[in-house]
Amino acid sequence: MHESSHWYLVRTKTGKERWVRDQLGKLIPEVFLPLLKAKARRWGKLVASIGPLFPGYIFARFDLQQSYFDVKYMSGVHGIVSAGSDPLAVPVSIVSEIRRWGVDDVVEIVEKPFDTGEKVVVVDGPFRGFEAIFQHYISGAERVAILLSAVEASGLRVVLSASAVAKNS
Repeated sequence: MHESSHWYLVRTKTGKERWVRDQLGKLIPEVFLPLLKAKARRWGKLVASIGPLFPGYIFARFDLQQSYFDVKYMSGVHGIVSAGSDPLAVPVSIVSEIRRWGVDDVVEIVEKPFDTGEKVVVVDGPFRGFEAIFQHYISGAERVAILLSAVEASGLRVVLSASAVAKNS
């Protein structure tokens, strides 16, 4: 790494993280956009989603004297995170640690499996909105058995797709 080159946190316009990463990548030594792979709810179903780990921010390593204006005034950039008017260098250890969390700059949050007796809520299907108690997994982690908690159901055992239930927080 070049002596005068440091990591900085660049604030981007909403939804422009990937575009700014690609544009800055042509001008400076290194750009890092950590991504998060998680399950997101879309139309009542859990689907895999990949988006920025820190929405609106990317890490960029560059020489401040040489590239400050190129970075700060690039289209899609709001600015460089600063203390007053002085851009703050991000310690290399922070960038390294975030990189260590993921594979190919993608961090994945794996949801902890349900525990027997745990309170859950049905998020899809005809029992949507019902609270239940998790019983056990059936055939791997794809299907689950739950006991509906509603008074009307009084202990009705139901088998659903695992994606149809969520932790009841």
